[in-house]
Amino acid sequence: MPEKKKSVLKKAFRKYRLSVTDPQNFTEMFSMSVSKAKFWGYNTLVFILGIAVALSVLFYSPLKQLVPGYPSASISKAIMYHSIMIDSLSNEIQKRDAYLENIRQVISGGVVHDTISRNEDSRIQAAHLQPIRDDSIFNALIGPDKYKFSYMNSPGASVSANEMNFFTPVEGYVINRFNAAPGHYGTDIVAKDFSQIYAVLDGTVVFAEWSVTTGYVVQIQHANNFISIYKHNSEIAVKPGERVKAGDVIAIIGDEGMYSTGPHLHIELWQNGIPLDPEAYINF
Repeated sequence: MPEKKKSVLKKAFRKYRLSVTDPQNFTEMFSMSVSKAKFWGYNTLVFILGIAVALSVLFYSPLKQLVPGYPSASISKAIMYHSIMIDSLSNEIQKRDAYLENIRQVISGGVVHDTISRNEDSRIQAAHLQPIRDDSIFNALIGPDKYKFSYMNSPGASVSANEMNFFTPVEGYVINRFNAAPGHYGTDIVAKDFSQIYAVLDGTVVFAEWSVTTGYVVQIQHANNFISIYKHNSEIAVKPGERVKAGDVIAIIGDEGMYSTGPHLHIELWQNGIPLDPEAYINF
């Protein structure tokens, strides 16, 4: 048996002469010595390298889209887009649930949990969070020794001006007015970068969170069933359940959210579930 194995190995490594000759004059053009083992070893190596090159070209080039079942570039982009949207939707659902829970806690007098992360280097701290005391409109209305308020100037207002005095939320210019018909339930005010946003009335913060469509949003519940909403902020300085007074800094103006077209404040006023024109109550 061992002699048979030696014989097989001897034949495998026995060298043979491989030559190429010219058929016309039988001149030898090329010759080499090779064994069966080397011949099959070289063929196997070339075969493996060929498969590796073919697979590399197939999977790392546009040719991979020709493979049955492999998604095209457009399908891959659509999968990525929908994956991002599902993740965003999941976050929005969690924030909505937290928002509803905070409202329930405020109504029942329970403890509202803070869901806002604080950053020591944020622009809120850089702004010093100080209300503005000097304002020409306020001086014309009341006097120089108080904060700036704007009395409700709508003749059909359901709440007396003696009961509700609105603080101007930010110094700026109105660029988009209230129009409930197409669904624009507030007023857009453009202001300088890093401008502070102020609460228009005393109240309780019921929502202060990030929204994909409108950036950081603050919602405050006031007396007489008034609610004020401040959208597209870049930073917020309050948390749900916190009591604020008119003129307190609640946010920093921003250009956040899918619906934003530039740095501005979108402010809404609601009473008894009905949207009100902020310009009828506040002098911007």
